[in-house]
Amino acid sequence: MRALLPVVAALTLCSSASAAAVWAGVNATTAGYGVHAGTALLPVPLLGTLGLEASAERPWQSGAGTASRYAAGLTLRDLNLPLSRVDAFTTVGGELTVPTPAPGGSSESRFALYGEAGLRGPVLGPAGWRAFVRASSAGQLGAGVGLELRF
Repeated sequence: MRALLPVVAALTLCSSASAAAVWAGVNATTAGYGVHAGTALLPVPLLGTLGLEASAERPWQSGAGTASRYAAGLTLRDLNLPLSRVDAFTTVGGELTVPTPAPGGSSESRFALYGEAGLRGPVLGPAGWRAFVRASSAGQLGAGVGLELRF
């Protein structure tokens, strides 16, 4: 029994108190505003939860030269930071940017790969905050903050 105590202690420190089966939220980013939602696929022992997440974003102001963003990716969430109530997450996937057409001009959508990493923490009940940074293979860099509901 004594041999199991260090294992139980390690699992307690590495497991997340805020693991969620589904989540949805709103974001404000350097490029615009949007929504995101996801679902857990399976727990990964000692790490967190593997899941799928999708998001949609609109630019702050619509007009020629702006683009909406639609993305989906595989996420590893609930990476507990020991001795805190904050979790880390990371996501990789694909994004489609759809430009607002200029009058009389053509607009071409672009696909790119992206990576995102950030932190999440509790606010009240199932609500929590979220902050992240993102980079894409199209050369786009950005960051954002948001609120998220977890169930």
